[in-house]
Amino acid sequence: MFQKKCRGFCGMMVNMKALWNKHRKDISALLAIALAYGIFHLVGIGCPIKFFTGVSCAGCGMTRAWWYLLHGNLKLAVYYHPLFWLPLCATFVILLRKRLSKNIYYGCIIGMCVLALAVYLYRFSLPHQHVVVFQPQDGFFVRVFRAMLGK
Repeated sequence: MFQKKCRGFCGMMVNMKALWNKHRKDISALLAIALAYGIFHLVGIGCPIKFFTGVSCAGCGMTRAWWYLLHGNLKLAVYYHPLFWLPLCATFVILLRKRLSKNIYYGCIIGMCVLALAVYLYRFSLPHQHVVVFQPQDGFFVRVFRAMLGK
């Protein structure tokens, strides 16, 4: 499937088969998620969590935030998701986990989760905003349940 060795970043020799075998489950899971989101996008479902439940997820607005940041509009980026930078930080922490002590690693992960939860709950409390919504009556599951009951 892969050549035995090939040149990777900075000219390092990389054993692609060993790399694939080591991360096969992770890569397969990421590809499955990407495929599912691609299918949702093709049928007009932006966020599957919001579609099925009617409730915005904690990452709601993240894509739009990055879009506006990349177009130079920091104000709108923060409006759509004030923690748009958090996944980047989380990625670095996860990539450096073997170089960090367990206490620092888990402290960073727990701190980021607490921060994300606090901002998520705060965003629900904001009046007159349309990014994060709590409308379970509009979710697919509730609509199907109502249809089954004939209401």
